[in-house]
Formats: sequence, structure tokens, C-alpha cells
Amino acid sequence: MTFARFFGHDKNINLAATMFSIHHLIYAATAVLTIYLTLKFAKMVHTSVHEKAYRIGFIVVLVFLELSYHIHNWTYPRFSVPLNICSFALFMSIYILATNDKKIFKFVFFFGTLGGILALFLPTTLGYTYYNFRYYHFWLVHSMLIVVPLYYYAGYEYRVTYKDLISVYSVVVLVTIPIYVFNFIFNTNYWFINEIPDNVSTFFPNFIVYIVIWYFTVFFSMNLLYFFTKQKPSA
Repeated sequence: MTFARFFGHDKNINLAATMFSIHHLIYAATAVLTIYLTLKFAKMVHTSVHEKAYRIGFIVVLVFLELSYHIHNWTYPRFSVPLNICSFALFMSIYILATNDKKIFKFVFFFGTLGGILALFLPTTLGYTYYNFRYYHFWLVHSMLIVVPLYYYAGYEYRVTYKDLISVYSVVVLVTIPIYVFNFIFNTNYWFINEIPDNVSTFFPNFIVYIVIWYFTVFFSMNLLYFFTKQKPSA
């Protein structure tokens, strides 16, 4: 493998993380393992004397991953600005890691946890294969987006209320409006709300059905996550 190939733009859909491929299975298994390990070791990390250094390290890696993503797109060249759902989650993750601010946790919790899990279970990798750094970038960044909110959930014992859920969902609905307009103007598909992604296009008869299910799936996923994590902090 050459440097040019690893950081280049050659693609092969047959070797990429397409739905139901071995790479899709690896991504999904990574999500499950990430959840388990984060919940298992969060308390230990939280009580470590090096905890602040770990958080700073996470911030550095997240910043690097976001910058490298856009730089790689620009070299294609491909239009790229930080408007992905997971970019929102990443910036909020950086903020909470730097401040431990409880006020932002509800957004980090739903955007990060669900964004990371859904991305790994429904990968959209544009055909980049394991010969390219974007394969590993996708894997790592979405795993880290799962780690941060679950770390604050299990380590710091931050919690969300159902009122928080409704508040976050309302923000999601409102933000999709300017995102949709932006996509329309610049012919992009941020938040996957202007076009049906190729990896799930065969599951929907038309765009109307897709977008209705999109909003429903977001709300249902948030409720499911809330249901499994609504218990009170331990004494």
C-alpha cells in the first residue's frame, strides 16, 4: 500500500463497507463493543488522576479527524463543510470534554450516541475501501462519538429527562429546515434529508415515504435510547 493510495481517492464498492458486507459486520460489531467497553470502564477512567489528560487527548484526536475529513474531501475536490449530523455531534463532544458542561449533555447524548451507532450500523462510506484512510476514519470517528456521551453518562452520571428529549427533537426538526435549503442551493445531502442515501435506497418506494420514516426513526431511536438509560444515578 502506497502513501498516495492510502490518502487518495480510488474507490471500489465491492471492497467498501456496503450493507450486509463483512465490513458492515465489522462496523456494527465495533459499535456494540464500544458501548460495552465504555460503560464498563467509564468509572475507572473518571476516577483516574489522568482523567483530564485523557479528555484533552480525545479533543486533539477529534479535531484532527474533523480537519482531515474536510481536507481529504477538498483534495478530491468535493464540496465539504461541517454540516453533517456527526460534525454537530463532534463539536458538541469537544465542548463537553473541554468544559464538563451539563447543559450541553442532552445534545451530546442524543446526537453523539445515535449518530455514532446509526452510522456504524448503516454505513455510507462513498466506496472507500480498507486501502484508504477514510475507511478507518469512519470507523474511528463514529466510535469516538459513541464513547463521549456514554462516558459522561456512566462516569459522570449525567442524565437526560424526557423534557430534554422533546427539546432536542424539536431542535432537530427546526434545524432540518435551513439544512434542507442549504442542500437545495449547493446540491448536497447533509443530514440525508434531500435525497435517499444509496445504501438504503432500495428500502423506500419514494422520497416522501423516506422522509416521513426519517423523522419517525429519529424520534423512535431517541425514545429507545431514553428508555434504556432513564435510570437514576447510583448513590
